[in-house]
Amino acid sequence: MKYIPAALTDEHVHKLKETEQHLSAAAGEELILIAYAQQPDDPELQDGRKKND
Repeated sequence: MKYIPAALTDEHVHKLKETEQHLSAAAGEELILIAYAQQPDDPELQDGRKKND
């Protein structure tokens, strides 16, 4: 699977930043969270077609 950055709303970004702060405090070092959306390896498979069609 390939991954691309996920489209996030301002609320999602705010929650991620909050979570980063809490995890960074617990870990004792700065952590950065990155959100990705899962994508199939073969873009042709996204619409249900097989390569040899």
